[in-house]
Amino acid sequence: MLRFFKSEIHSRPRDPRRARGKGAVPSRRRVRTKFAKLKYRNILSLIAGAIAIGWIFTIPFRTRLPPEPPVILAQQAISPPTIETSSNLADRQSEPTFSYNIKTPSSPVYSQELQGIVDEAAKIATSKGLSAEPLSITLLDVSNSQAHSFAGYQNQTLRFPASVAKLFWMAAFYSAIEKGTITQRESAFKNDLEQMIRISNNDAASRILDKITDTESGGRLAGEELQTWLKKRNQINTFFQSAGYNDIRITTKNYPIYYLRQEQPVGRDLQLRGDPSQPIRNQVTTDQAARLIYEIYTRQAVSSIASRKMAYLLTRDLDPKAWKNDPSNSIQGFLGESLPPNIYFGSKVGYTSSSRSEAAFVRTLDDRAIYILVVFADDPAYAKDETVFPAISRYVFDRLNARGPGS
Repeated sequence: MLRFFKSEIHSRPRDPRRARGKGAVPSRRRVRTKFAKLKYRNILSLIAGAIAIGWIFTIPFRTRLPPEPPVILAQQAISPPTIETSSNLADRQSEPTFSYNIKTPSSPVYSQELQGIVDEAAKIATSKGLSAEPLSITLLDVSNSQAHSFAGYQNQTLRFPASVAKLFWMAAFYSAIEKGTITQRESAFKNDLEQMIRISNNDAASRILDKITDTESGGRLAGEELQTWLKKRNQINTFFQSAGYNDIRITTKNYPIYYLRQEQPVGRDLQLRGDPSQPIRNQVTTDQAARLIYEIYTRQAVSSIASRKMAYLLTRDLDPKAWKNDPSNSIQGFLGESLPPNIYFGSKVGYTSSSRSEAAFVRTLDDRAIYILVVFADDPAYAKDETVFPAISRYVFDRLNARGPGS
C-alpha cells in the first residue's frame, strides 16, 4: 500500500510550466496577494480620483466671496414741501440732463458727543507732530435707525481727494449707463470698474472718465474745439453740483497713466488745469465724500441696483491673509489696517506723494457700531506717515463700539 502511494506520487507527471521557473503557474497564495494588491491599488486610485473631482467642483464654494454689503435706513431730509410754481418748473427744465438723482441730501443731527470724538482724533495727528491745518474729518454715525448724527473737523473745506475722486466717477458712470448716455453694455467696462475701485488703477480710471464725459486725452486744442472739449469734461462737475455738491471739482485725471505714456498732464489735460502757478486741482470736502458713501449704502445713489453694485466694489477684506502680500492693497497705512477683520468694511482710498485720504463705511456684525468715517490730509507729511490713519480709525472704532447699538 505504501509503495503504491509512493509510486503514484513519483509517477505523477510534472507540469512543464512549473519546471520552467519564470513562466511557472503561481500558487493560489501568490494569486490572492497579487489580486489584493491590484484591488487596493484600484481603490486608492478611485479615492484619489474622487478627491480630485471633489476639489474641482468645490472651487466656487471655497472662493472667498465678499459679504453682502449692508443696507442702512435713510433718514428723510428735513426741508419744507415743494410748491410747484412756474419758476420751479423753469428751474427743473434748466437742469442738466445728465445729473445726479438725489437733489436734497439727508439732514443728520449734529452731535456734541461725536464732536468730542472727532476733536480727539485730530489730536492724535498733532500728537505725532503733524499739522492740523491740512486735515479734514467727517464722522457720520448711523447706528441709531431713528436719528443719524454727525460731527466734523474742517469738514467743509475743499481739499485734494487724490483717488477718492474715483468714488464719484463710479457713481457718474452707473448713472450714464442707466440713462443711456453710454450706449455700450455695462459688462464691457467690468474690468475697468474693478481695476479703478478695487486697486485704484489710473489707466482704468482714465478710460472710465473719458467714457462718462465723451472726451479723450491728447494734444493741445484751440478755439471752439478746446471750449467744446472743456465743456464736455466739466460735465462731471455739473453732474454733482446740480445736486448740491457745491463747488466740487473732479475733472482732472490721476497720474501716471501708462497706456497714454503720461507721468503728468500734457496737451489738453494741461490746458484744463489752467495757470501753472495756480493749477486747477480736483477739490472735494470730507462731507461730500461722506454724503456719497451714505447715499450708496442707503441704496439711493443712482438706483438701488446701482448702489448695490457700487457697495460690492467698495467692499474690502480686512483679513491680513488677504492683503499683507498684495503690494497694491488699500489697507496698510489706511483706516482699515487697525480694525478687527470680522467686520464689514467698504472704502475708497486716495494716495499721492503729497496726500493721503480715505472714505470708509464700517459696520460690526452685531451692529454695535455702524458709521462712515472720511479723512483727508493734503500734506506730504501725512503721505509719509503710515500710522496716523490707522490710529485715528481705531480710536473712533473703539469709542463708537463701546457705546452699544442705537446709543
